[in-house]
Amino acid sequence: MAAVPSRDPTGGHREDSEISRTKFLQGAAILEFINFEMEIVSESDLRGSFIVSEKSALAFGVLHGGITAYIAETMASVGATLVSEWQRGACIGMNVVHLKEVPHGNKVMVKAVPLRIGKRIQVWDVTFSTEEKKIPHSTKPGEIVTTPVAIGRVTLMEVLQYPQKGKILDAPSTAVPTDGKQKPLSKL
Repeated sequence: MAAVPSRDPTGGHREDSEISRTKFLQGAAILEFINFEMEIVSESDLRGSFIVSEKSALAFGVLHGGITAYIAETMASVGATLVSEWQRGACIGMNVVHLKEVPHGNKVMVKAVPLRIGKRIQVWDVTFSTEEKKIPHSTKPGEIVTTPVAIGRVTLMEVLQYPQKGKILDAPSTAVPTDGKQKPLSKL
């Protein structure tokens, strides 16, 4: 796997300025399970693809909407983490609209781009598409066209820094915001 540039959780640059995509996406086991391949990982553009299989399809052989939603949130979260210099975040809103079914065996391409990067709130647009040949009576028969099959909008709140190694938060109801002081989550 190719490597991607990284920053360490404290906001500085690591001495080894690259980490593997596998490590970067640690915790995204479903992506690995469905054989999702990350192709581009940057602060402004994330791309990947997968083939719809029995692992990602409903019982009647089409792409499962839950997989689409999971991928949308994961791609947006990865991008948001890069943009925010490794602050942790949480999805506070997501909408995925399925435009067309994707049968078993088709390749789905996914692209995530930021629409708004604020101090605490980020909004990402995630597009799912397939490639199809144009029908014979079109202007260019046999030409390959990209067809959107689902679109997603993911809103994330980026406020929590990753804890330092070995540091444990006092309780599940507290968090460490970017100023380093613990506050109840309800006060953030």
